[in-house]
Amino acid sequence: MKMKLIKTLATIAIAIIAQLSVSQKLVILHTNDMHSMLTGFGPELAYTPMSINNDKTVGGFARLATLLKQEKAKLPNSTLIFDAGDFLMGSIFHAGEQETGFQIPLMKKMGYDAITLGNHEFDYGPGALAKIIRSSIKTGKMPEIVSSNFIFSETSKADDELEKLFKENIIKKYTIIEKNGLKIGIIGIMGEDADEVAPTAKPVTFAKQIKTVKKLTNKLKKEDKVDLVICISHSGFYPDEKKGGYKGEDIKMAKKIKNLDVIISGHTHVKTEKAINVNNTIIVQTGSYARKLGRLELDVENKKVKNFKFSLIPVNDKIMGDAEVNKLINDYKELVSNKFFGPLGLSFSKPIAESNFNVNRNSYITKKPGKVGQFVTDAIKFYIDKHTDKIDFAIEASGPIRESILKGEITPADIFRVSPLGSGYDDIPGYPLAKLYLTGKEIKGLMEVIVKTQGGVGTDSYLHYSGVKIDADIDGGFLKKVKKVYIDGKEIDISKKNEKLYSLAASTYILSFIGRIKKITMGLVKVTPKNAKGQEITDMGKQIIDFDKNKKGIQEGKTWIALVEYLNSFKDTDGDGLPDMPEKYKQ
Repeated sequence: MKMKLIKTLATIAIAIIAQLSVSQKLVILHTNDMHSMLTGFGPELAYTPMSINNDKTVGGFARLATLLKQEKAKLPNSTLIFDAGDFLMGSIFHAGEQETGFQIPLMKKMGYDAITLGNHEFDYGPGALAKIIRSSIKTGKMPEIVSSNFIFSETSKADDELEKLFKENIIKKYTIIEKNGLKIGIIGIMGEDADEVAPTAKPVTFAKQIKTVKKLTNKLKKEDKVDLVICISHSGFYPDEKKGGYKGEDIKMAKKIKNLDVIISGHTHVKTEKAINVNNTIIVQTGSYARKLGRLELDVENKKVKNFKFSLIPVNDKIMGDAEVNKLINDYKELVSNKFFGPLGLSFSKPIAESNFNVNRNSYITKKPGKVGQFVTDAIKFYIDKHTDKIDFAIEASGPIRESILKGEITPADIFRVSPLGSGYDDIPGYPLAKLYLTGKEIKGLMEVIVKTQGGVGTDSYLHYSGVKIDADIDGGFLKKVKKVYIDGKEIDISKKNEKLYSLAASTYILSFIGRIKKITMGLVKVTPKNAKGQEITDMGKQIIDFDKNKKGIQEGKTWIALVEYLNSFKDTDGDGLPDMPEKYKQ
């Protein structure tokens, strides 16, 4: 009898242990930094989502929708789908979001469970972001929006509408999702670098991400008794070229926080071929533009990840697009084309020029300079000189230049993606072009900064210019490399005694950084932006160029429109009716 009881107890104990150690599977499908690339990455006319094996474009929401559906069907009760921010802003599609709220409900239809907000969701300001989300609610169901470290102003009303969305629990500080018997806590975070490059987010500010995530992780694990905590982070990381591996905000966060299980990363457009394991926190990122879909498979036992597998799945022309999603996008394409291209006599997919070669951006990987920055600044100068008083020179940074111009026929949609960011005071998307004035000595100082940035070809701060040339001694001392400056081919006096003012044009976004040069150079170079009368500028909005003084109000000019007009000025060298890209922009 005693032996029988012992055997019975042993059997029960084994059963309990077996139950406790059962491995539960969870699959996370994820994207980041899609930037409204609804019709893929590549020449617009080449994208054919409803046929396969006939084009080289990658990405596209119709293809992504198919892939998400296929992957989720394998383990429907164990699969979550996330996006790590900057899902908006990057194509003409984002321009219609305030009225239509198109993309967020589309992402829900595609299967997304939760998303976080990135810096580019704030490109039009917190009020516009709130309007996008309100319009999205009217359009259809949304994924859960999780943003954990927003701080709202107690004095300004500019962020009140966004704050209301938090109070109504439409945007959440965290959420809990149950899948396959697992209770999963979800946090969403905006990183420090993302904060720094989001000036239009003001008056919204962001709490430090490590402190925020640590506090919420502890709450979710101890109070809510979740099995896993996943942080959807718009913070990012970079390869560590000196030490190997990776460095950056998400790596630091994993090192500092215990019990954080997974970081789905974004912001830095880094592609991880293998998952990174830091302090038992798994970190992954897919690159950008939905060219890859991340798939992270976890085996969870006793609230711990015991094993994991990660892969990047190509989103390409081998995948037949989802017909319903493709139709929705085509209908929306017609709407935005009529609204934003139509008044300019343009059409979304009608070619306006062609190129026999790629005009590339600076490479963030190889650090090689491209020619598209020169093309953009030449176009800005051409456009302004054509419509208003001529300027002396124009500048642009690499950051706002989002794409290369690829070989083949070029459409307005392709060109818009080169310079898609920002808004002004009219209904046309894009930062307005503005003008300020500097002395010869200040131009010399600015060019010293430009020379300094040219050591960082693969950075957003790399500056391109047109209309000005310099003689520089690369071996010269710090901020003492520029020896001569030429404008319109003539050398100018760069000494302090020359009080003549020279005109500089760029977008209001870029010009807003000119006054910060003193801080960047630790006080060694001082550049004071001035108006035509030599008075210091305090409001860059007052420097916006009026492109048609015969009309009431200020008629803003945009960089992407400058690119269109510049392309139209080129010769048709092969007689096919389309202007051809000049050879000078060939790499």
